[in-house]
Amino acid sequence: MPIVKSSSTTSESTTNEAREALDRLHELSQLLNTGLDKKTLTACVRLLEAGVHPDALAQIIQVLRTETRPTKL
Repeated sequence: MPIVKSSSTTSESTTNEAREALDRLHELSQLLNTGLDKKTLTACVRLLEAGVHPDALAQIIQVLRTETRPTKL
């Protein structure tokens, strides 16, 4: 007899997989010293999934960093 997963179990499993993937992505981000937190990484992933070009996203992040960097007096 086949085991049928309920929709809540499937949804829970998908949520756990997404959380684990984000954790791994954050670990990689820290190893590469990107300075991106989990919230920012989540936003980046969503933008990429929506079709934003990766190079364009990288350029925007770099511009935002330079604009928010404290200026020396």
